[in-house]
Amino acid sequence: MGNRTRIVAGFIAVAAVSSLSSCFSLPGLGGFNPLADLQSSVSARASAEVSSAVGITGMSRKMMFNVLYSQIFYIGGFGAGFYDLEETQGAVWRIESYDEDGKMSAVEAERAFLKAMPNGDRWWYLSWRADGESWEFEALMDKNLMARKIRYFNEDVKRVEEAKFEEPGKAKPDSETAPPEAAPASGLDPKDLPKYVDGKETIKVKAGTFQTERIEWSFYDEDEKATYRYIWWVDPKASGGLVRFQWTSDKSKESIQGELVSLKKGYKSKFASF
Repeated sequence: MGNRTRIVAGFIAVAAVSSLSSCFSLPGLGGFNPLADLQSSVSARASAEVSSAVGITGMSRKMMFNVLYSQIFYIGGFGAGFYDLEETQGAVWRIESYDEDGKMSAVEAERAFLKAMPNGDRWWYLSWRADGESWEFEALMDKNLMARKIRYFNEDVKRVEEAKFEEPGKAKPDSETAPPEAAPASGLDPKDLPKYVDGKETIKVKAGTFQTERIEWSFYDEDEKATYRYIWWVDPKASGGLVRFQWTSDKSKESIQGELVSLKKGYKSKFASF
């Protein structure tokens, strides 16, 4: 593969990441900046992707999944597995980000549990929509909600394609088969949530009115030397439990908040995943 191909591949990959970051600010959500991590490894992923002839869009879609994984499976830091869903059940959230100048950016995130497999793995649907653009995936997740493989529509070749990930710890971090990093809240046991309850509130959002428990949880990032504070308003009657959330940092004025827009049922596979 020539230098020109590597340069073009890297440029398009960075452009795809820049497009995402421009439509929504992610100020260290979850204790790290996934966009910065992604940009630092673009060259390695681009080279591997182009040499395997998957295509530029295929590459950017896999990279997008790694970026969006923690933002959707841990919306507002709240894990998808904290409250179990029924098959074909899901929800849509509106997420707003505010920078230090108070400027707001908004996205819409959607997550649904599609199907349980005999071995305990589960197929999930997730999407991220902003500024007229949409990223859609179906992901096969293990019992720890770590991606085993994803399926998506490749615009370059107009077909559904698949990308597989190795088990955590078996792939080099910058390789194309490395799974996305786990979110900080992935280590939080749902059984411990009652320890962090700070009262009850009636919350009205677009999806309806819910009787919620207000949960506060903090995470200290050793690398950033910052404390990230999460507030979750939770009602088990909502798909996945989460009704509203707020995220703040003690090192900046940036913040993220979101709320439940709608509850849905009857999801089917768009990409013939099962």
